[in-house]
Amino acid sequence: MASAFPHLLLLTTLAAICLFSDVPSAALGGRPKDALVGGWSKADPKDPEVVENGKFAVDEHNKEAKTKLEFKTVVEAQQQVVAGTNYKIVIKALDGTASNLYEAIVWVKPWLKFKKLTSFRKLP
Repeated sequence: MASAFPHLLLLTTLAAICLFSDVPSAALGGRPKDALVGGWSKADPKDPEVVENGKFAVDEHNKEAKTKLEFKTVVEAQQQVVAGTNYKIVIKALDGTASNLYEAIVWVKPWLKFKKLTSFRKLP
């Protein structure tokens, strides 16, 4: 049992460093520093990850609904920390010649290389 002590001490030290460090947890693959666990917080609509998830949402919707929407831009976005991150994204897309707004929710678990469109609807 005496040989387990150095490992326990190391794990305790690492846990304390993670808890009390000024290093943003997002840089370590964790949740963004200002994100409220379970709650929605604003996300930057120009963030490349948000835009990528918006494009993914349109592509997945097109496959599922057999439509041909054309992604234009992300209008606004929010994120929610869950077992991964949910992105609620308002997307401007073309349906033929008509420009419409759509709300999509994309669930992402980057450590598993998992991404799923969980909701997609046209906004009034």
